[in-house]
Amino acid sequence: MPNVHKSIVAVSNAMPVGGGLDGIVPAIVYNSGEETAHRFVEYFIGQIRNPNTRQAYGHAVKLFLSWCEAKGAQRLEDITYIAVASYIEQHPGNPQTVNQHLTAIRRLFAWLVKQKLLAMNPAENIVGRKYRTKIGKTPELETVEMRQLVDSFDVSHIIGLRDRALICLMGFSFARIGAVLAMNVEDYFLKGASHWIRLHEKGGKYLELPLHHTANEYLHGYVETATSQEGITWGKGTPLFRSQQRGRVRKLSDRRLDRRDSWAMVKRRCKAAGINTDACNHTFRATGITNFLENGGALEIAQEIAAHADSRTTALYDRRREKVSLDEIERIRF
Repeated sequence: MPNVHKSIVAVSNAMPVGGGLDGIVPAIVYNSGEETAHRFVEYFIGQIRNPNTRQAYGHAVKLFLSWCEAKGAQRLEDITYIAVASYIEQHPGNPQTVNQHLTAIRRLFAWLVKQKLLAMNPAENIVGRKYRTKIGKTPELETVEMRQLVDSFDVSHIIGLRDRALICLMGFSFARIGAVLAMNVEDYFLKGASHWIRLHEKGGKYLELPLHHTANEYLHGYVETATSQEGITWGKGTPLFRSQQRGRVRKLSDRRLDRRDSWAMVKRRCKAAGINTDACNHTFRATGITNFLENGGALEIAQEIAAHADSRTTALYDRRREKVSLDEIERIRF
């Protein structure tokens, strides 16, 4: 079953890979019968289309089932409402993480009940942890820091050009790192007199946006240099942002840059520029939205550019309310 093996490996190495299903899925699942084991694999392969969700849910389920096995459960049928509630109660994560894990557990059991492999869903009526967020926690960069970062790139080589284009594309388009890394060369195109980008968003949707002239300048420079100096052939379906060749300094490979490498790049670049080392891939989404709003942009337009279904989500990235001037503080007089 090679395809099953590859698919499960993609679920964040959620399950150890062996010779048969008993080596792919956790023992607690396999002990419930081979049909249950098959449906378990089918759930991750066929029911979760987004690879990031698949990875997160696979990790959550792995942790939960390992905990159940450590508590003595031998089959899925041994997992009760009390077991799920106890697991959620002792979970050390923050409310968002705990609720995501609960959703992953609940959806898996709902799928197995639907397949008539289990009589009940022990997670169905478990209540998650309450929390309220008015301002997001993603670190943003001040305008001067963003400029400092952009100016710090050594663009005498292709890797510097790639990294500058990638970071600025996220900042100027509010794009998620997953959507940017998923771009192929045809997703950067000329429409009328302007260059546009096509971002593949969650749920199979895509968003087309005109490209800011600065981002276009940087992206065009990256693509042109890769073509003229690196000999890259930009055929349809080829990744726009490519990884560095292994063992080769400052050379691009044919492989797509992945999230972990882009995260490490952002950390490395910010440290070298002497700015906020807490920055991550998502930082440039928050930075772009806040800068847009500070310069008179409307929240509903920011929501549309960011492809948020709810304006409250966009508002989490608006950090203007966090910026209290010293003049305001000096109004306090004892």
